[in-house]
Amino acid sequence: MKKRQQAFCHTRSFWMFVIPSLALFGVFFLLPLGLSIWFSFTNYDGWKTMDFIGIKNYADILTNGDFYKTVWRTIVYTVCNLPFKIAIPLLLAALVTSKSLRGTTLVRTLVYIPVLFSALVAGITINWMFGQEYGLINFLLQKMGVDPLQWSLNPVLATVVISVASNWISAGYYMLLYVGGINNISRELYEAASVDGAKKSQAFFRITLPLLMPTTFIVLLLSTVNLLKEYALVQGISLGGPGSSTTYIVQYIFDQGFNQYRYGYASAAGVIISILFIVIAVVQFRATKGGGEV
Repeated sequence: MKKRQQAFCHTRSFWMFVIPSLALFGVFFLLPLGLSIWFSFTNYDGWKTMDFIGIKNYADILTNGDFYKTVWRTIVYTVCNLPFKIAIPLLLAALVTSKSLRGTTLVRTLVYIPVLFSALVAGITINWMFGQEYGLINFLLQKMGVDPLQWSLNPVLATVVISVASNWISAGYYMLLYVGGINNISRELYEAASVDGAKKSQAFFRITLPLLMPTTFIVLLLSTVNLLKEYALVQGISLGGPGSSTTYIVQYIFDQGFNQYRYGYASAAGVIISILFIVIAVVQFRATKGGGEV
């Protein structure tokens, strides 16, 4: 009887902890997902019209040149930023875990502070720094005798500003992941390498990097997803401009749904992009073997 009572208590405690999470998951993920899939087969306009039209929205998307351009622009933006998303936090983690560095707690705090900013606030801050007339960066350029740059009017420069902001606000979070990975590496490996005459750079590339592959896989996966769904940061900096040069897939879906009242079309685009995200995650997992040895 006691064993049955203990098992019942454990089971009850388990479900008491799990049910709230399941309820939140169902309300804020499964329900919106189901509604989005249903809306994708309708001409829902967000108000009165909601007729079933089959796969017409999907057919329209797959024959829309603007959709492909937006997806390609988003992929290029993601691929160009991924090396920085991995390299910068890794170098910062190596720095703050070095015994020769003084004030490591202060450095970690300063690097992590931008993570606490909302993407919109960070975007507005970066936008002010790169302002054309009164921006800090143009002010410094003028002091060095360089003509001020038209950050918001040049498509390449606007993309660079967004990339800088994206790496700035995420570096601290990914740095902590790498710090945890580095601290889990046995010190005996480095001592043995030192006895064998290995330099610090050799130990970094031969010991640290290979053993951090699982952490690198997590950083790679999270960075890819976050870059593909970049939205608030872009809104705070460029609003998708100039023109459509920084309009990525989430901006495209938002515009179709909330500005043009094509909720069915936007839902279909969201479903397609979700499938694309899953495919990319699977490819990354297969290519890196889940962070194991390639």
